[in-house]
Amino acid sequence: MSEYEPKLVCFSCKFSWGYLTDEDTLSSKIDNWVPIICTGKIDATHMLDAFKQGADGILILGCPEGDCHYQDGNYEAKKRVYLIRKLLESLGIEKERIRIELSIDPEGKRIPKLAEEMRKELAKLGPAKRSPVTEKRQKETVKARGGK
Repeated sequence: MSEYEPKLVCFSCKFSWGYLTDEDTLSSKIDNWVPIICTGKIDATHMLDAFKQGADGILILGCPEGDCHYQDGNYEAKKRVYLIRKLLESLGIEKERIRIELSIDPEGKRIPKLAEEMRKELAKLGPAKRSPVTEKRQKETVKARGGK
């Protein structure tokens, strides 16, 4: 049996995380990395869709508090994360599956480290709980691609 490898989606703000590094270089180090213009642009549906598509966790990296390029995008992201955590808990899914870090890392050196730390935390939690509809879709997708 193969060892469980959690799927993590990482959203990071282009104005505070990795802006001095080439995006291709960072994306080669981080699976499912999504650089965005502002964490405030991450809608709740983006987070829920990530889980529907098979993510076991989400890491959001935004500007430091009080220092958002778009004034309050990081505060908006924090509010959404809080609400999504409450929703996940009501569904029996651990709130630790979503993490938000408001800081700055111009060279992007901490992004792979934070992603790896989160993957380790997710590995301890195990696979995210899926709804029967989501599990059925995933099985159909694998089957359509020629898998078992």
